[in-house]
Amino acid sequence: MRDEARVYRQAVAQVLAVLTDVDPYGLEPGTPEGATADGVEGAPADEYELEAVDIARILLREGAVTVYDVEGVWMHWFSDSLVLHIGVARMAQLVDRLNELVSAAR
Repeated sequence: MRDEARVYRQAVAQVLAVLTDVDPYGLEPGTPEGATADGVEGAPADEYELEAVDIARILLREGAVTVYDVEGVWMHWFSDSLVLHIGVARMAQLVDRLNELVSAAR
């Protein structure tokens, strides 16, 4: 059971790192409290954590995610189309990066 929990936490952290790097809304995460090092307001470093949890669950369950999976998660949490927001090419790159997490873990 501990191994499963560790794998789950690691998957969420990796997905969160990808989403934070892509930062679809340009929130530029700062400290956990929401400010950057220079004191400018920014999003918390875990801004996309809820989405990361859902995406990680799909990755662990299915072994991969699709554009439809990621879009569904985004619509659930933001009521906004991620594909329309970042474009088809960036969405494809995001999905590829997420799926690479599973390949790297195997």
